[in-house]
Amino acid sequence: MLCLHFSSTVLADEVVITLLSGDVIRGTLISDANGIVEIKHPNLGDLKIKRDSISQMGPAPTPEQIAATAAKAAPATSTAATPAVATAPAAASAAAPIAGAPPVPAPAEDPNAPKWKGQFELNATFVSAVNTQLDLRAAAQVTRDTIDDKLKGYAEYYLRTLANSGQTGFGSVTDNNLLTNITYDRFLNPTKWLWFGKTQYMYDVNQSWENRIQAWAGIGYRFYEDPKGFSLTGKVGVGATHEFGGIDQTQPNGYAEIALAWHISERQKLTLSSYISPDLSNIETFFVQTRLEWSMKLDIFSGLSLLAGLRDDYNSQPTGNSTGNDFRGYAGLKLEF
Repeated sequence: MLCLHFSSTVLADEVVITLLSGDVIRGTLISDANGIVEIKHPNLGDLKIKRDSISQMGPAPTPEQIAATAAKAAPATSTAATPAVATAPAAASAAAPIAGAPPVPAPAEDPNAPKWKGQFELNATFVSAVNTQLDLRAAAQVTRDTIDDKLKGYAEYYLRTLANSGQTGFGSVTDNNLLTNITYDRFLNPTKWLWFGKTQYMYDVNQSWENRIQAWAGIGYRFYEDPKGFSLTGKVGVGATHEFGGIDQTQPNGYAEIALAWHISERQKLTLSSYISPDLSNIETFFVQTRLEWSMKLDIFSGLSLLAGLRDDYNSQPTGNSTGNDFRGYAGLKLEF
């Protein structure tokens, strides 16, 4: 088990931080709150480092402490008079590092540098019996993370076809659904607040509107955040929806979301998210999307995982004979890179 040791330090003191990667960073401590340590580095400027990426932090040794450590480790020298001119070997040894002196750390990686991640998911089922059925789901996601913000792009496509026995081709399309969105979160460090913007496009052949474009903005709060354990975030905001294709209309919308993530173990993760978007001109009309996903890494190095999930889209004012709930389940593989 890895133990994190944090020494109590006074602001504006020189500190030495050792990251989990082994990199060592030395700078002036600015703040240490809400899981974020901020220091001023002489070359990199202001750096913000997440607590969970630090293995050890403490006051930087003074020059007197370094000299004392070197003196204790240095071998005893002769009291005989030294030559006025050093020989070549002596000169070479003088240039060598002092025995016992702290090693010069390699240049540390900038912890504030953006980190990019991507993933691709594929789930497919084909059945050929009395009827021929094809179920296909493909999804892709890309994220850009820094300590101050997060940008995420997501796309998901469903296709379901059904053909009677003896019918050529895939027959009728019973589900043809595309969901894409881009979300930007700006963290108001060192507090737990954030502001966000989200834009979304949906295509659904089974809905009267067929095409739907939405955009929202608002504030959020990170109730609990542990990247290796449990995280809970809430958001509220306002925006607008424009529908076109089957119908053509625009209305103002509210937005409220709750998102939960639980890292069950090093390999397993469970996520649950749900948002509601009510029509502000008619509060009885609203849309709710809920998603539950479980994943398990098959190999922690390859990025390949098993994936299973449930997605429910609920319209409070369904069209035709629809019940209002579009429920989809899926299972397959996910590749992270």
